[in-house]
Amino acid sequence: MLILSFTNILDQIFQRLSSVFLYTLPLKASIPFGYYLFYKYSFLKILSFLTLPIILIEESLPFGSFLLFIILFAGLVRNPRVPHFIRYNACQALLVDIALIIISYLFKILPIVELGSIIFIFTLCIFIYSISQCIFGVEPEIPFISKSVRMQI
Repeated sequence: MLILSFTNILDQIFQRLSSVFLYTLPLKASIPFGYYLFYKYSFLKILSFLTLPIILIEESLPFGSFLLFIILFAGLVRNPRVPHFIRYNACQALLVDIALIIISYLFKILPIVELGSIIFIFTLCIFIYSISQCIFGVEPEIPFISKSVRMQI
């Protein structure tokens, strides 16, 4: 009985830490939006160290970002053997990342530096909120995105 309880606790810790790691994907995608803030406030460069594992994965493989997306979507989100908490957070992180990719394409048409900083700050708030909720074992509720996630899973 004690061993089952201990393994359950370890499983919950693993799920929470995995979910926290998943939210570094949209944080990495938001860094180009905040280049002006990185230049002005050098302490923000700590955030780029948080995204280092994602950067290493994407840069070490050909088509790394696309492969990472496929692996996360097919391997985690669509896999019913993966716990719901991880699937939910993986799908939500991927949808935030997709939204940032679409916004980055719009910025190539209309480059507005101030709006980029706002998007970076907004994504940073989503990151902080999501990881704090994941640490407590609660599914983060992001408007519009969480509803889409529930339809996907």
